[in-house]
Amino acid sequence: MVKDFIPYFFDRGKKNVFIDWHFVEAGYGLPFWKFYQDEHGTRPWLSPYGLALVAARPEISSTPMLSDDPLGFIGAYSTLVFEGGRYRLWYVTYDFNEEGQEPDKLCYAESTDCRNWQRPVLGFVGYRGSKNNNILYGIGPKEKGGGLGAHGGTVFIDPSSAPSERYKFVHLGPSERGSTLFNWLYGAVSPDGLHWKSLPEPILKYTSDTQSVCRFDGESGQYVLYLRGWSPRNRFGSGGRRIIKCSRSRNFRKFPPPKPLIRPLARWGPSTDIYTNGYQPWPGADMAHVMLPALYHRDTDTLDVHLATSRDCRDWVFHDCGPIISDYENAEKVAMYAGVGIVPVREGKWGLPVFFSRRAHNEYVEERPALYLATLREDGFICLEASLRGEFYTYPCIFKGSRLALNSQSFPGGEIGVEILEVKPRLELTPFEGFTLDECDGVKALTVHVPAGVPQGSGVWQTVTWNGSFDVSKLSGKVVRLRFHLIRSRLYAFRFE
Repeated sequence: MVKDFIPYFFDRGKKNVFIDWHFVEAGYGLPFWKFYQDEHGTRPWLSPYGLALVAARPEISSTPMLSDDPLGFIGAYSTLVFEGGRYRLWYVTYDFNEEGQEPDKLCYAESTDCRNWQRPVLGFVGYRGSKNNNILYGIGPKEKGGGLGAHGGTVFIDPSSAPSERYKFVHLGPSERGSTLFNWLYGAVSPDGLHWKSLPEPILKYTSDTQSVCRFDGESGQYVLYLRGWSPRNRFGSGGRRIIKCSRSRNFRKFPPPKPLIRPLARWGPSTDIYTNGYQPWPGADMAHVMLPALYHRDTDTLDVHLATSRDCRDWVFHDCGPIISDYENAEKVAMYAGVGIVPVREGKWGLPVFFSRRAHNEYVEERPALYLATLREDGFICLEASLRGEFYTYPCIFKGSRLALNSQSFPGGEIGVEILEVKPRLELTPFEGFTLDECDGVKALTVHVPAGVPQGSGVWQTVTWNGSFDVSKLSGKVVRLRFHLIRSRLYAFRFE
């Protein structure tokens, strides 16, 4: 029976996060098999209890990352990357002249702490008679995006490409004369994220009109492009309610027409659109992806940020927790958008850029918007919580590694215990000697007592020990189940190291 079940494989160093019930054995309150009832009675079989999925709200910095830009108004869309010991931020600015709104300009800033930012003078593109600016793309020569702008742009690093095109940029630009669509999608490439070269042809003749997000998926060998759609959609590329669409291609220079991916949920009511997608891979995790879409509420003309997760980037779940980034304390109209890029900001903390404006979506008043930093615990978007006492088993699994670490949090008097069980024929389960729940020392993050010689966690990650020993290497490669017992605790993720 064990051989017929394909177990999960937990690779060394990969995080397994609780974005849903995926790793939790569903069990049976009344065992399904008659032979099992005959042998063991009708007690529940591996049934989880006392658990809830709980989403968190990031904390917004009190002061902006960037505001009052000398090049004009700061746009809503940005990309944040941590690379080579520095934080790199690509953002857009726009301003007005006698002809109206100027094209969006892709600009660049750097930081060593993600709080204090410098706009380096790059001298790449002339603007209003001077090259003393930090503009990278969107105006000036054609190869620098002149005539196209940089609206809705996102930068990403492509691990599959040649060094000359390691950085890629997708953005919206004007369509050619004769097209019924107002805008098309364009691409640009760069060796370093600074020196950009526009591709000669659009990558997709489609109107997205929001932050379009692209990444390279190493598993499928495809570029995945997340876009705005409309339902219903007219011949001009817009129409009814905004939705999220997706296009996949092995060639960054040419994408097929996108297909619908996520539509507004019925429970949101008739006045809500999905304005942005806010896609990002879950850093360091296996089978985990997150979207932080801004929902546009037409009735109040406001936007807030919600949480959606997926295991495969095809099936997405919106968590019924309300907005995770909003402004409940202020009655003024508010517009908020999550940018792209989840980065480590200090030990055990993540950060991401958020655009914040006091001007409602359709409100025509002058206002200086800004980019802020939102922070939360590593893996902290969502977790398993036992407010009092809870328990679950994993499905049969195989792991590689010599120790088990948890990203967890315990409230006063709380702890997490782990048991490792051998999977036998006829659904028998036996704890391995030395790895029983009674022998587990219990993880009480963040105040756990670490015995001498046991590798210490980062303050977020704690090593599980049994009788003072952490070594689980002798069970590596065996088919096992893990049993987690939680008392007043939260479990964000686990991994084998």
